[in-house]
Amino acid sequence: MLRTVKHHNLMVVNLTENVSVSTKISKDNHAALRSGFVGCPPNPRWNATKFCAWRKGRQWRTALAQGTMMIRAEDCMLVQASEKESCSDEDLPGSSRMINFFQASEQLSSILQIA
Repeated sequence: MLRTVKHHNLMVVNLTENVSVSTKISKDNHAALRSGFVGCPPNPRWNATKFCAWRKGRQWRTALAQGTMMIRAEDCMLVQASEKESCSDEDLPGSSRMINFFQASEQLSSILQIA
């Protein structure tokens, strides 16, 4: 009989020293998730779940670069950019509490070690 394990609890994962994300990805795959986010190539010895976590990290990095995701200033969490629409007036773009990717690109490039 096949047993399905369901993870209902979100965990906070540190993608870099200054960027975190809330995810359901299991702890065993967090290193692969971080590798994908910082731009490392996949490890050919990884199993399918680690590769999927790496790919998700890569997708988040691309979404951050395209502006569909952003880093929330108050807690440095990676969130969907659409979440800012449901926030209060002080969280609107132009507010000092929101970080736009392009405003923080210099800081992020040093974090992600991009040339």
